[in-house]
Amino acid sequence: MTEYSFSYREVIPDQTLIEKWKEITLNTGGRQSTLQDIKVAERSNGYCYRDPSKPHTRNRFIYWRIIHDVLEIIEQSLDITLAGNALRYRFVDTPILDGISIHETCTNVIVLVPTVCSIHRLVFPHPDRLHRQDELLGTHPELMMPSIFSEASVSQAKNPATFHIIINPTGAGSQLPHCAASWFTWSDEDAYFILSYLSGDILLIKQLQSGVCELVELKFESIVPRFLYGLAEKFRSKTSDGNMIVSVVLHTIGLEIYALTLCKNGHLRIWSCTKYQCIAVSDILTETLSNTSLQGAQNHILKKAVGDNETDFILGVVLNFVSECQFHILKPIINGNQFKLVKLNTLYSPGVDLVDFSLTTSRIWSVWRGEDGECTVYSAALSYGGEKGSHWVPVILEPLPHPTEVPYNPDLDPKQLYLEYIFYPGRFSLNIISKALSIYKKSPAIADLNLSIGLLKQRVCMAVESEIQAELQESEVSDDEYLECANWCWSRFYSCCVQYHVSGLRPLGILLLPAVSGALLLKKSTYSFLRPLDVLEHLFLCSNYITRDQFSSHPQLGVSFEETDDLIELTSILVHLDNQLSDLFKQTFDNDLQQLKSPDSIMVNLVDEIIMGMSEEFLCYVGAKLNNCRDAYNALHKLLELLRLEQCIEDIEKVPPEIQNSIDHLFSSQLGISFASQSLKQQLQTRFVISRNLLTVQNIILRIKKGKDLKFVEAVRSVCIPETVVLIQAYKVMSWLCDLTAQSTVTSEETMQKLSPLKLAPTFNLKINLNGMSLMDLFIGSVGGFEAHKMIFKRDIDEDSLPHWNVALLQYLEKLMFLLWPVNGNPMLAEWLLCSGQHIWLQQYVRYLHNWCEGDHLSRNFLLATSFLTSGEFQKAYDLFLKAAKGVFSEQFLIERISNFIGENANLCILYFLKVIQLFELHGALNYAILVAETALTITEEDDPLKATLYSIKFRHHLALGHYEKAYNAMHSNPDKERQKDNLRELVKTLLDKRDLDTLMSFTYADMQELFCNILFMRARATDAINNIYYDFLYSYQIKRGAPFFRLAGSVMYEQAFRLSQYGSIEALEKQVKCYLASVNAFNLCDPRFTWVIKPIEVEIEEVIELPSEAGTKLEPEVIKYKRQLEVIDLGAIKKDLALAIGRLKLAKFDKKLVTNFMTSPVELIMYLACAGIYKCALNLCTTFDVPYEPVFEIFTQQCLHSTTRDETVTWNWLVENDLHDLPIIGNSAVEVAWQLLQVLLFQYEEEHMTILHRVVVEKMLNLGTFIPYWLSSSYKKRNASELLRLYYYNGYLIEATQLACEHILAVLNYGGEYFGYEKSLLPGVHPFCLPVNVMDSLLEELDAQNQNDVTKPLEKEYKQLKELFIKYIETSARISNEVCRTKMSGIY
Repeated sequence: MTEYSFSYREVIPDQTLIEKWKEITLNTGGRQSTLQDIKVAERSNGYCYRDPSKPHTRNRFIYWRIIHDVLEIIEQSLDITLAGNALRYRFVDTPILDGISIHETCTNVIVLVPTVCSIHRLVFPHPDRLHRQDELLGTHPELMMPSIFSEASVSQAKNPATFHIIINPTGAGSQLPHCAASWFTWSDEDAYFILSYLSGDILLIKQLQSGVCELVELKFESIVPRFLYGLAEKFRSKTSDGNMIVSVVLHTIGLEIYALTLCKNGHLRIWSCTKYQCIAVSDILTETLSNTSLQGAQNHILKKAVGDNETDFILGVVLNFVSECQFHILKPIINGNQFKLVKLNTLYSPGVDLVDFSLTTSRIWSVWRGEDGECTVYSAALSYGGEKGSHWVPVILEPLPHPTEVPYNPDLDPKQLYLEYIFYPGRFSLNIISKALSIYKKSPAIADLNLSIGLLKQRVCMAVESEIQAELQESEVSDDEYLECANWCWSRFYSCCVQYHVSGLRPLGILLLPAVSGALLLKKSTYSFLRPLDVLEHLFLCSNYITRDQFSSHPQLGVSFEETDDLIELTSILVHLDNQLSDLFKQTFDNDLQQLKSPDSIMVNLVDEIIMGMSEEFLCYVGAKLNNCRDAYNALHKLLELLRLEQCIEDIEKVPPEIQNSIDHLFSSQLGISFASQSLKQQLQTRFVISRNLLTVQNIILRIKKGKDLKFVEAVRSVCIPETVVLIQAYKVMSWLCDLTAQSTVTSEETMQKLSPLKLAPTFNLKINLNGMSLMDLFIGSVGGFEAHKMIFKRDIDEDSLPHWNVALLQYLEKLMFLLWPVNGNPMLAEWLLCSGQHIWLQQYVRYLHNWCEGDHLSRNFLLATSFLTSGEFQKAYDLFLKAAKGVFSEQFLIERISNFIGENANLCILYFLKVIQLFELHGALNYAILVAETALTITEEDDPLKATLYSIKFRHHLALGHYEKAYNAMHSNPDKERQKDNLRELVKTLLDKRDLDTLMSFTYADMQELFCNILFMRARATDAINNIYYDFLYSYQIKRGAPFFRLAGSVMYEQAFRLSQYGSIEALEKQVKCYLASVNAFNLCDPRFTWVIKPIEVEIEEVIELPSEAGTKLEPEVIKYKRQLEVIDLGAIKKDLALAIGRLKLAKFDKKLVTNFMTSPVELIMYLACAGIYKCALNLCTTFDVPYEPVFEIFTQQCLHSTTRDETVTWNWLVENDLHDLPIIGNSAVEVAWQLLQVLLFQYEEEHMTILHRVVVEKMLNLGTFIPYWLSSSYKKRNASELLRLYYYNGYLIEATQLACEHILAVLNYGGEYFGYEKSLLPGVHPFCLPVNVMDSLLEELDAQNQNDVTKPLEKEYKQLKELFIKYIETSARISNEVCRTKMSGIY
């Protein structure tokens, strides 16, 4: 590839984070005094991998630093992020010599390290071995790959086969070597080391692959018979000091190893490492024009550069004199065994103190330090034999930070201002800030190097705040005084950071990267890249070194040399103007741009001041330069063309996979991203300055050319200035983006899901912790780099030239710049800012473009509105969404995000509003979703199918917000009947769930009443019957509708009650009773013709119907079998169900173990109730279901008898279940109350003149052997004394029977007849009496028998009394009967 003709510029990548070192300590016999005996300067250099065609070796390099007895060796890659890439070897008390070399084989990377006491061969695996499966590599920096140093260990370094302890030559004595070189041969994989001593002795060490070392001392005497030329100089008297070797180089030609040594006296000797002889010598001083000059303080330096093959190499010799420094480029000519050195070029020192230099076959580089310690770097293209010699061109270096001040920002307090500036990504490393903090705090403790950025910020704030408090000493000060003190303290800490930073910038060496046409400037604690300039940078930054020949290959400037010359003249005006403009003007211009003022209006106000501040000489200079231009307008146009960014897409065939994979990895590591980001920032700042100066010159042209050359002036005013204004604004925004720090919050997965309807471009490679990362690094590491690689795919790039930075890097930066270009018609950057959570920067970005950038401004408004959504600023989002609505007709971004097809305009607009509504919904801003829907409805046509969708949206969100009336109106307005039904279902459900029944009841459902009821029925039947408010509401609604719907109300309640019978809980029973009551009430209000309801049959009944055959046919009658599943029940049946439910409920409440909802038999339930003591309810059920009362009273009687022996609490428990407050019962004793209850219920349920229940009670009492209460016997006497007598008699109660019989006879004889219900006694003419004479007779016989059997005659008294009364009754009854008979007989006759 031809040599790049433009200059280079320093790029400092972000090195904020501290390297994670793997430290290895080696002891090779050095002593503490060794460090004092020899002082080795700190040096740095490195190695670049040879093969740039593979992603894992392209842009990959190793660099090392020598710090006394410590070797730091680091591997870096711009394409792949490496892990475990930093090694630190400590050779205890053994200084390391500047002779380290790195070599590649097919399988290994060999690092050769010479020290004053030992030589070492460190072997590491080659990247090819670590990257055999390239398909596993990703294109993003987060995929870290192991470095070749990742598996380095102490055991490997201490392997005896890898090092050798040096034995000094006899002539050197106790001296230590001060100069060294190393080399590695591919053929036999042997390592060669050359060590030189102050005595002039040279020690050659050959380390075989096995680790065996051969030591040979090279003698000066061996050169005498084999010199080739310069015989006179060989015998010149020389001092031993002049023979001291100051620089050594090893080189292989064929199978021969040559050592080239440069002595202090300028002699260059060539040694054969196989013959151990000096085969050639040349006195370089004789070839110089300064052979009489004295040598300076620095030693001469010898280096080599190898071309395409081992014979194509050149030597670079630096001769240091007191007055100057000369660079001689020599070409060794090999003719058989003869060497001849041919001088190709000579350059003279551009600086003061040479730090290092390096060269390739086409370019030489040098690093210098000035008297003030400032570093400068120069490079020169080597020309051989041409008319034009080589000349140094400075490399543009980054300026050092101001030692005490930071750029002032009136909007920030000192703390925020300095924190943002100090911790800006890449400005200071954490190591430097930590060290500065320890010095600032005057703490002797070692700085903590493991602090995170956040914790380090906290400690810095605490330290500075403590300093502020110490300065103020708790005195009362004004705000201005406090700010002044704070500013002073913060500036002092910042000064500490700068001092440490500057001390770490001391240059140690330069590493060339020939495989990619770049270089690396190595410093004490950091490093920086030297990248090629693009055409605009070269024109503006290197204007004093420009020739038109440099642009001959440029596609835009190489067409016409006249145009190029005019452009160079115009650029020189811009450069001269930039030197004349004050910092105040530049700051004012920037501030006004940030206030969204137009550049032309700013310049109109400032240009007069500029002209007044400029000297007349400058205006003459501008005029002269313009006059020198053959076509000044064309030069302006050409410069604007270079500043304008346009994407040229070439139609090429499909890119081969290997090339695509190679491009995918281009500058994709963390280091590569930072390198590209900083390079992009530099280019944009330069373009902004050029654009600003160009606008200034254009305005000056309008002043100085006023009245002259009107055509030219008018073209500048109408064509050039408007375009320049756009360029200034665009580059200002892009430069501003490059200065931003990424916000630490990354968009969460939840937020991205909310934005999913927009089909936004996916973001990837976003780091979780963004502290200390620039926005541009984040962009390039994510979407920016991916899209730039895709754009490079579409360019026809030569695979061989792809690795070179002047091709790959500049094109990569060009694509990135185009992606940031605001007028490129693609809002990709705004989209990325939204997706990556950079909402503040997105708002600022849209603000900066608002007034001037019309391209895709509606899409940007849309994205900004979405950003406001995520931050909860819904009103702003709503306003911007409405403004952006027009973009669906004109901007491709919105069209793609809204619909996959382009339909009618109105449809597109409605689709847009639906998408916006969806976004508001996902972010919970339902009121704004309603507003958008209402806006969309204003532009919707009547037959638009999306109209129903919009009304449904309004309904749904009004419903969610509790605007029920508005929701009902939206539902009613919906033209789609099916949607109306769906909305009605949702309305009903919501209001019922919220228990807002009044609202639901208040609506007039018009023609949807039947649907409304059906919805409620469906929900009621689909919901658990216990907690079911749908039935309740349906009942209320039917009652509200009036008398015609009372039957429906009753049916609703019965249905719920019927369903509740399936649940066995008290809650279900209570609910069931209420439902039956409501149902009965509703049916009672209906027309009796409609008091019926249908219910399913629990057990299906199969029935058979026989259809007669037709007359006159012999067909068999058709038999139809069917199962009856439903039955019709009337109000009476419902009341019975109610009675059963009440009984079950009472029983369940009395004893929760007896939840009897599954008891379907009334008899079973009655018995349970009676056993539980709930007699009143049991008797009611007996009445309802026509069940005999006797079992209940039998149980009741037994319970009363047992209560006399039980605890009263138990008795009260069942007594209270019988609703005592409704009965005329008085008493404090539970037993007394129980008997009264029995009395009341007995009298209540015993029919008149009947004793069925009396008999049951008395018989039970007699069976249990207890006495009959007076009230019971009295009642029984009146109802049926004869039956009571029989019970006494049959049960053996003779005394009670005798007493009752006597009383009964007396009652008949008119003695106490009222006690037996007799109104009259036994008299003629009254109703005849029927006494149980047979029973009494049997009783007398029984009494007599008892007396006869017992000598004591215990019943003698009762017997005589009854016998006497019985005889009297017989006599009286016989007499009365005879009288009645006579009377009747007399009447007959």
